[in-house]
Amino acid sequence: MRGIVVGVKGSVESDEALDWALAEAATRGVPLTAVLAAPRGAPDALERRQADAEAALARARERTGSTVPASAAVVQGHAADALLEASADADMLVLGRRDRRRLGRLVLGSVSSRVVEHASVPVTVVRHHDVAGERDTPQENEGPPTVVAGVDTSPPSLAALRHAGAVAARSGAVLEAVFAWQITTLAPLPGSWGWAPPLDEYERFARECLAAAVERSGVDLPAERLRQRVEHGAPAHVLLEASHSAERLVVGARGLGGFERLVLGSVSRQALDYASCPVTVVRR
Repeated sequence: MRGIVVGVKGSVESDEALDWALAEAATRGVPLTAVLAAPRGAPDALERRQADAEAALARARERTGSTVPASAAVVQGHAADALLEASADADMLVLGRRDRRRLGRLVLGSVSSRVVEHASVPVTVVRHHDVAGERDTPQENEGPPTVVAGVDTSPPSLAALRHAGAVAARSGAVLEAVFAWQITTLAPLPGSWGWAPPLDEYERFARECLAAAVERSGVDLPAERLRQRVEHGAPAHVLLEASHSAERLVVGARGLGGFERLVLGSVSRQALDYASCPVTVVRR
């Protein structure tokens, strides 16, 4: 399936993901396919599932007024496998999310986790918001919307930066490339004051790294729509703070701090679990 593929299942969060995906397909000028995963069953059951998927798409068109070329499809099999199969040749796979666990924390479910970890295409997870005032909407912010890209100079983060730059170019948004770095003061030895590293030098080096990453990524935006921000702090925390007023957060699947055995890095995982805006994970 080409264009945008979005998983639907008749829930509020999947409806919101479908609305978001229709808007994304419109900005890209590509078709959309709403995919409903279903266990293998009798033909009449599959016919009912197909009718459900088509009804969900029709309601989304009515809500959004979208005229994007779109269709609905039922793919048999385990939900994660079905979505991965359906999106193998897509431009993007879109999922909705609302899975409450302890203390009300919003976390990624098992199906979404597997899809994000194994998809070969960019995956965007659209968070369902049911708490009033939990984030600033782009309409409440002054100026154009902002697309935030997390950068650490790793190949996946450069891919994320290119992806975010393309989004900003299509939508007229501002691209904010964020490079977060963190060092700590060494513990003092007995009878000494310890040692504090030269923060100014580290910050200067970080700015040079970010500028070089932007150049290597090939991002081509007017100066007023490209911000390069270097901040001393834990990368996940810095990106989560930025997500409060962003329209989208784009991260690489695994950065410099990831272990080879991990498919999804810890910063990307925290972004998916906690970010206040849609999060796109880019692998290459």
